[in-house]
Amino acid sequence: VLRAQDSLVRALQNYEQALDNYKIRLSLPTDIDIELDQNELDALAEIGVEEPEYTLHNAIETALLGRLDLATSGDRIDDALRKTLLAADGLETQLNITGTVAFDSKEKTDFSNLQLHEGFYNFGFDADLPLDRKNQRNVYRAALIELQRQQRQYDQDIDNTILQVRDAYRLLEETAKRYHIQQNSLKLALRRVESNKLLLDAGRVPVRIVLESQDDLVEAEDAVTAALVEHLTAKLSFFRDVGILQVKPDGMWEKELR
Repeated sequence: VLRAQDSLVRALQNYEQALDNYKIRLSLPTDIDIELDQNELDALAEIGVEEPEYTLHNAIETALLGRLDLATSGDRIDDALRKTLLAADGLETQLNITGTVAFDSKEKTDFSNLQLHEGFYNFGFDADLPLDRKNQRNVYRAALIELQRQQRQYDQDIDNTILQVRDAYRLLEETAKRYHIQQNSLKLALRRVESNKLLLDAGRVPVRIVLESQDDLVEAEDAVTAALVEHLTAKLSFFRDVGILQVKPDGMWEKELR
């Protein structure tokens, strides 16, 4: 009894600490009173563990096509390419055509009676030959280096995306298997408690064996709950890494199918 009371005190302390950390994560004051919905675990248990709807190859392909951060990385290559083309134009010959026209009217500010035949017309051109392009050459080389850097960064982002999806997919499979294992352990713990109670009634086992089996049952129930939560977390992480996790205006999440 004393050990149970001590475990209860420590469990309440850990729960309050976890709840305060959750408030901070939600940017809420730590002194605000919130109550967790205990029905959420029951709803998760009813849903159970779902198998992935598509293969790892399809998940990677979806991520490469739909990840916004990867699309942004690709856009940076386009920006660097445009800057490189502009820098390359600075190395070529520049020819500017110039022209001026000036004429008066017979009366001041009389725009309806302009003397176009007595105007002054001047045309010419200004040529800039590529004889000294040191500054432009340096700008062009810097643009080329930046273009190559963005290309390498994009390739690295692709590799990181593939790695994230593979890790998330493996974790999703792992948590699903662990959940099924813990369910089997829970069934076994239930049978042990029922069997030990019958043996106790028959006087074949001491009370200690029954109490230990009951403790094992509690641990098995906790393990099933933990495995269920871990699988849900892995599922959300997988949807996020694939790029199909969308948050609605009300704060709820949904999976965007593509």
